[in-house]
Amino acid sequence: MSQIDQAFIQAYADEDYPSPTETPSLPIAAPHIQLYPATQDVPPPQVADVSGGGYATANRESWPSQENENPKPHTNIASMQRAMFEPTTAQPAAAPVGNRRPLSDFAAPTPARSNVFEPAFEVDAFRWPVVTDELLSTHGELFTPVVEQLLAASEAGQSMVGIAGATPGVGCSTVHMCLARLLAVSGKSVALVDSNFAAANLAITLGLEFDSGWEDVLTGKIPLAECVVRSVEDRMALLPLSRRSELPASLLSSIQTSVIAGVLRYHYDVVLFDLGAAGRDSQLAVAQQIVEQCRLDASIIVANTASESTESDYEINALMTVLGTSCLGVIGNFAQV
Repeated sequence: MSQIDQAFIQAYADEDYPSPTETPSLPIAAPHIQLYPATQDVPPPQVADVSGGGYATANRESWPSQENENPKPHTNIASMQRAMFEPTTAQPAAAPVGNRRPLSDFAAPTPARSNVFEPAFEVDAFRWPVVTDELLSTHGELFTPVVEQLLAASEAGQSMVGIAGATPGVGCSTVHMCLARLLAVSGKSVALVDSNFAAANLAITLGLEFDSGWEDVLTGKIPLAECVVRSVEDRMALLPLSRRSELPASLLSSIQTSVIAGVLRYHYDVVLFDLGAAGRDSQLAVAQQIVEQCRLDASIIVANTASESTESDYEINALMTVLGTSCLGVIGNFAQV
C-alpha cells in the first residue's frame, strides 16, 4: 500500500472505531436463574449496564427485607418440571384480529341433500275426461266408502293400490281416475301409474303425449324423474306408458320395478296402478308381476256385476287368486264407458 493510500485512510478513519485486530471486552452476562438456600441472604441481582460496560446494582429497597427469617427461593424447580412435562389443556383459538375473517369462512358450504322427488315435467292441470266429471257430480257419494277405506289404509302406511278390470270396457281406467281425484281433494298427494301395457293410453286420455314412458325407465334408457309429469292444480303426478308392449312381464320381473315402486311409495301418499283388463291372460301376467314386484298393499276389482255370464265370474276369480289378500272387494260399474 502506498503512503498516499495510508494517508487517505487515516484522514477518514473514525478515532473511536476499534481496529480489526482489537477485540472489545464485553461484560459477562448475568445468569438467568440463581438458586440460594432458604436461609441464605439473597444478594441483589447484577444487571448489565449497556451504557458503560460495567455493572449496576439494583435498588435494594425493592427486595425483601432482611428481617424475613426464611426467605423463599426465587424459583421452584419441582413446579417448573411439572409445568414442562405435564399435559396442558388446549386453549381456545384466538379471536380474529380486526376485520380479518377466518379461512373457514371462505370454504364453499356443502349443499344439503334434498329428499324431495322432482319430476322433470309439469303442467297446470290434467284434462279430465267428461265421463269422470259426470260420475263425480251425479254419483260421487257412491265412491265415498271406497275412498274412506283407501284413506285409512294410507294412514296405516298401505299406499300402493292396484285397480284391475275383469274384462275390457268395464271402466277400470275411469274408476281409477275418479278415485285419484277424490283422494287428491281430501289432501293426499297421489301418483297415477299406467300399468295397462295392452292399451297404454292413460296419458292421451289426460291430454298429454309422451315419446317415452316408464317402460324406458325399466330398460335403463332414462331416469324416473324424466318420465313423470306433475299437475300443479290437481296435486298429483302421472307415470305414463308411451306405447303398447307385447311382452312386458319380462321387463317387470327386474329389480328396477321394485326400485321405481319404492321411490313412488316414499314420495306420494297414495300410488294408484291402472292394471287395465287384468282378467285376460295377456294382462294377467302383468298384474301378477305388479303385485309381487311393487308389493301392492291393496287392490280393487272393477267388473260389470249386472252381467250373469260365467265368463265374467271366471275372470273375477282369476283376479282374486292373483291379487290375494290385498283385494278389498269388487266395484260394480254399470255405466256405459
